[in-house]
Amino acid sequence: MARGVAGFDGSALREARLRTPCPDHPHMLTLSCLARHVGTSKALVLSYEHGRSSPSPQRLADLARVVGVPAAMLQPGAAQLSDLRAARGLTLAELAGRLGLAVNTYRRVESTGVLPKRRPGVFWDLAHTLHVDHTQLQAAFRRIPAVRQRRGHATSMLKEVLELALEAGPFQPLQDTSHTAKVLAGVYGVASSTVSKLVNILLADLRQLALLRAQWEARRDFTAHSRPTHLYERELKTVLDRIAEESARVPDILERYLVNPMPQPCWHSLAKLYLAGPPGINASSLPASIVTGLEKAFNGYLVVNHLDELSLSLPGVLFFVDTLPYYRVVYAPPERVIRPDPQSYGWPSFHAQTLRRHPLRTAHVLGHDPRPHWDGGSWMTTRASRPSNPRESWTVLGSTHADEPPH
Repeated sequence: MARGVAGFDGSALREARLRTPCPDHPHMLTLSCLARHVGTSKALVLSYEHGRSSPSPQRLADLARVVGVPAAMLQPGAAQLSDLRAARGLTLAELAGRLGLAVNTYRRVESTGVLPKRRPGVFWDLAHTLHVDHTQLQAAFRRIPAVRQRRGHATSMLKEVLELALEAGPFQPLQDTSHTAKVLAGVYGVASSTVSKLVNILLADLRQLALLRAQWEARRDFTAHSRPTHLYERELKTVLDRIAEESARVPDILERYLVNPMPQPCWHSLAKLYLAGPPGINASSLPASIVTGLEKAFNGYLVVNHLDELSLSLPGVLFFVDTLPYYRVVYAPPERVIRPDPQSYGWPSFHAQTLRRHPLRTAHVLGHDPRPHWDGGSWMTTRASRPSNPRESWTVLGSTHADEPPH
């Protein structure tokens, strides 16, 4: 394929063209009409659709405009962050200006995948500016060579450690002084003790799944079956799938908390809201930049700002409880020790099984927006449609969405 934007999908262009009415004639958009509107030849458009060539960034933007779809839909695979920017027809300096960042700061984002620590919510600003959703932006970040290199190091260095955690026998935590911890500390630029503590949380979770696997194996092999064997096999397969999924997520967890964690002031403020319980706190007691940062986190669903009172939403409570063990490692805890039981601070009780199966239990990985999963909404839904009172949304846990498995 000739040089052009990466990951261009010619079949997606063809499908979009055949669904688009021609602005000049009473029929769907033809190759000739599309070529005329983007200022090229029919043969070249045909070459795009058959995958023999790839358009330039500006040509991609023109094609997307004429067929009426976001440019990102025409390059669903292998697009890096720079490709998404090019698809919008923006230079590096123009995008940096729209985000309010220095050019060199944004250049580091594209080259290293590291977001600026002093600008909470820049992930969502970037998603809206590029007109992509969070999943497309996450995928673009993962394709940055520096990110792929870090993930590759984590996968290779922890392979044996994860396998050992799933074996029977005493738990063997990762030691601060181990070769694995020291190498990963160098990769992520943190202390080896931080790496080992974070990895040991993940190993403990895998140990629990290994115990569950052993229990189902025992029920299948050593009990008088009151139900068909294939039902035990189905339960066992579910556990094995979860083990594989959690093992594969380890590099994402490390990337999230060691490379792009929530800024420390934002997390400490989130802790204050959690400790305050449902009544919340006066918004004026927090710096305006922190309030803005918290509202941007999760695209606005962590906190609710109502009549100058700032409080956690249901997703905010679940997010905080889910991330508490990790941020205790990354940042020093705030004023006092925090109990992870929400009822201790006046929050409604969460049934353990429902809480464990709720999509938000894994929503903290790389800025995962929970809204499409917990109430059927859209990432582009306006702020006016969100509940004005966090207590109005407690019933969501009892809805059918809460019983869906994590995506």
